[in-house]
Amino acid sequence: MKNRFIITISDIHGSKQYSVHEIIKKIIFFTVLTFLLIAVGTFFYIKFLNNKVDELRVETDHFKQEVITLKATSASLKEENKQLNVLKQQLVALIDENTDKLDSMKSHLREVEEIIGIGPDVNASFADRVQQVKVHEEETKKKIVENLQNEVKQAKVSAIEKALLLNSIPNGKPLHYKRIASKFGYRIHPVTHKKSFHAGLDLPAKHGTPIYAPASGVVVYADRKGAYGNFMLIAHSYGFKTAYGHLSRFAVKSGDYVTKGQKIAYVGSTGRSTGPHLHYEIRYLTKWVDPKPFMFWNLDNINYITDKIDTVNWTSILKQTEKLISLSTK
Repeated sequence: MKNRFIITISDIHGSKQYSVHEIIKKIIFFTVLTFLLIAVGTFFYIKFLNNKVDELRVETDHFKQEVITLKATSASLKEENKQLNVLKQQLVALIDENTDKLDSMKSHLREVEEIIGIGPDVNASFADRVQQVKVHEEETKKKIVENLQNEVKQAKVSAIEKALLLNSIPNGKPLHYKRIASKFGYRIHPVTHKKSFHAGLDLPAKHGTPIYAPASGVVVYADRKGAYGNFMLIAHSYGFKTAYGHLSRFAVKSGDYVTKGQKIAYVGSTGRSTGPHLHYEIRYLTKWVDPKPFMFWNLDNINYITDKIDTVNWTSILKQTEKLISLSTK
């Protein structure tokens, strides 16, 4: 009994006992143990295989994704390669076009070099030749600018001279008049009815019409004077004087300095006169000159007076003007 192993099996009908020898008991134990080990080993092996399968599935998915990416990259590279081929063709065309332009520029450069007289240097590069032309152009521009500056300076001096002359020498109309009733020169006097020299112009106008200074100067006389009636004499620059007769009244007095365009007197009929008018004279040094050309002399026809009046030493006047301007600009 000691070396036996009893197995009891019970059911609804009762219980039965079976006795097994100890060796058989060991065989059964080891058999069961072996199956258990096999089962456990199989379970872990299957789990290992499942993990491997999962890893392979992940790697497969990753590989598929890489394949998709590579296909997309391949397509992109093909498109870029296509664009590069187009760009290459464009660059080749551009190079050909620029080569033609460069050849044309070289031809024009040779023409420019010949025109400006520097001559093409066969040993110089195209860039050096262009630089030589640029330097020559800069020098030419500099000379042109200097010449223009000199011309502008001369023009400014000329403008100053003109302004000084027109401000200092009688010019323009001294009043608003209707007509010239009596000209400069010999005539039959309207009062004495005798032939006599008329030293000025008679300019009829309404009584009280304002009279204006035709140039800047100093009033040297403003009073009554014989047949002139109320008489005014103004001394201007360069030896010129202007005289005004038959005035109704004066707007300035003897010794006053008047500027061009300033009101100096009013039209009247004093002295030997047949009606209201201005007797207007211009004197140069000791001579009377015809006032009419001076009345139509202005900035627009600055040289007009020198052709009309030859009794005036215009050369001396211009030299004096230049000297004055030179002294004032120092």
